[in-house]
Amino acid sequence: MPQFRIVLVEPLYEINIGFACRVMKNFGFKDLCLVRPRTPITEVSRVFAAKARDVLESAIVVDSLEEALKGFDLKVGTTGKLAGPRNVLRSVVPPWHLHELMSCEGRVALIFGREDIGLTNEELSMCDVLVNIPTSEEYPIMNVTHAMAVILYELSKVYIRPKAKLANAKLREVALKYFAEILTLIDFPKEKRPKAQLAFKRILGKSFTSQKEMQIMLAFLHKVHLKLSSYAARKS
Repeated sequence: MPQFRIVLVEPLYEINIGFACRVMKNFGFKDLCLVRPRTPITEVSRVFAAKARDVLESAIVVDSLEEALKGFDLKVGTTGKLAGPRNVLRSVVPPWHLHELMSCEGRVALIFGREDIGLTNEELSMCDVLVNIPTSEEYPIMNVTHAMAVILYELSKVYIRPKAKLANAKLREVALKYFAEILTLIDFPKEKRPKAQLAFKRILGKSFTSQKEMQIMLAFLHKVHLKLSSYAARKS
């Protein structure tokens, strides 16, 4: 089973911080990180955390999402807002897609956005994969702790012996760098490159690429890059 961290970005209501701790402990999760909370953490949070006060007491508070995600192999964002099929940034999977993740080893961050505006586009672009909970069109946006309960429940239903180690963040960065350079070498339209790079990042995220799979992919990308670089040098 992966090591999970629950990340709450700029929580607005102290009650939700307490409830988040309670939900986490309900399903066996302990690592909570708060990014720039917009409320003081007082006895109110402790009351609503109930018997999960230990989760609250051990929670860490950081100044940026980058700091919260440092050292994690996979970053899983959440969003209640959907977009059309051409919007790569908000390409999502349902919560049960995460079941496959439970057969992996590695460090995974589950990121939940603000109660009022969710995650920004910049923050979404930092995620490897996005999760959306199918809800009624009449009222699609869930309370952040309710959404957390659904996703953590889906994860807790599956207990599979780990089979593969997740590719770490460094290997993902190398793959994305090779991909970006290959786009340049093949003269892929410059204005379309950011979207293509994000699409590639999302593909890697959704597949929960293992360390071994990523090493094979990097060997392939390295060969392609060498061939294209050599061709470009001869051509010039």
